[in-house]
Amino acid sequence: MRRASTLIAILALTATACTSGSDPEVRSEQITRSTAPAPSTTAATAVAVTTDGVTVTDDKIYVGLLTDLTGPFSGNVLDIVDAQIAFWRNVNQDGGIAGRRVELLIADTKYEVDTHRQAYEQLRDRVVMFSHSTGAPHTVGIATDLVADDRLVIPAAWYSGWSDPGLGANVLETGSNYCLEAINAISFLSEDHAALAGTLPAVAIATNPGDYGQDSAAGARYAAEQLGLTIAYDGEAAIVGAASVETVAAGIATSGADLTWLTTDPITAAQIVGAAVQLGYRGKWSGAMPTFSPRLLDTALGPYFSENWVLSALFSPLGAEVEGMEEVLAVLADAYPDRFPSDGVVKGFLEFSVARQVLEAAADLGDLTPAGVVAAAAGIGELAFGGIGPINRYTGNPNEDVSRATALYRPDKALFDSQGGLEATFGAGAVSAFTLIKDFSVAPLTAEFDFRQACYRVTP
Repeated sequence: MRRASTLIAILALTATACTSGSDPEVRSEQITRSTAPAPSTTAATAVAVTTDGVTVTDDKIYVGLLTDLTGPFSGNVLDIVDAQIAFWRNVNQDGGIAGRRVELLIADTKYEVDTHRQAYEQLRDRVVMFSHSTGAPHTVGIATDLVADDRLVIPAAWYSGWSDPGLGANVLETGSNYCLEAINAISFLSEDHAALAGTLPAVAIATNPGDYGQDSAAGARYAAEQLGLTIAYDGEAAIVGAASVETVAAGIATSGADLTWLTTDPITAAQIVGAAVQLGYRGKWSGAMPTFSPRLLDTALGPYFSENWVLSALFSPLGAEVEGMEEVLAVLADAYPDRFPSDGVVKGFLEFSVARQVLEAAADLGDLTPAGVVAAAAGIGELAFGGIGPINRYTGNPNEDVSRATALYRPDKALFDSQGGLEATFGAGAVSAFTLIKDFSVAPLTAEFDFRQACYRVTP
């Protein structure tokens, strides 16, 4: 079980704003530890910039988060949010941005599209931008409003539509997307299989319905068709809860597939893998990054996953040997020494990093109004993350902007066990239990892909 969220358990929640019992709860997080002394009241000298006096004042910058804290993705989102709290705390302790402390206004959307919109409407006039938005349909549902309201948002979903200006004009994505991720991974796995077996692999595809599963399925199908691979089982959108596990597993096991591309949640993935293996499946597995969790290495399937799963990575897992990782680990170890090293915190860092770089750019230009922040993001052109994720570009040209690089790792049961399994912690120096197969790169097929619009069209 994951440890209790610091956000809920030990951080001081300093204000709650609800207009009715049905409205989303909004918490004002001033980024201070309830277990530590209050920060010094001696603030850094505020830099003279244009503000609206509401979303940015003489001493505060308000940033919103539209989060699933109690819905189906809450486990991962809590890690993302807690990581943002830790990194913003460090910024504030170093003087903030333009001499102003960043304060987070956090709304629980429960992963409901209507609640997400309500939370956006409740927060939009109070925050200069949104550093998190859980879910693609939820974020698509406010995309038009973001443009009209001069607000930016950083999504917690790797949907290919964010690089399409028709959907993502004010959406700042991090990393590549589910569609191109699948093309990269299947290209590599096909080449690897052919080198070992002398033949091209037959592929099974099984995914959730909707933006996550079907964006990924679109990329997998494109790769298979372009590489001349047989699609032995087509289970696009076939994973629809526990009742579908046996049917999908049987379809994979009896298909003769050498490789299965799976896009779902980790628990469902383990159920499908276990059932398919029992039915005689002998192929390899991979899938969209959120499909696998290192916690699965603690299950009876742990040794099997270590030998037969290839992790596709949209960003570097914790402990990867990249430039910015040492600082990230130091911040997390200080903030959450007893926390299990979940990779959700890396996504939290990436979201924080985008927001920080955009706000700093706006401050340098002397305009911290919402419109000034939007203009600063458009002028940046591209953002880098110290090697923790690939560079993202936001110039408005889909084919040139879309980030195409992903990486491949192998789950490492031996590393997982040596660090204490589920008892591993940041404070003890634990990192993600993955070993590198192939660093961030772009397969030829992915490089040649003519990206004009979303691979799968989402409607809110």
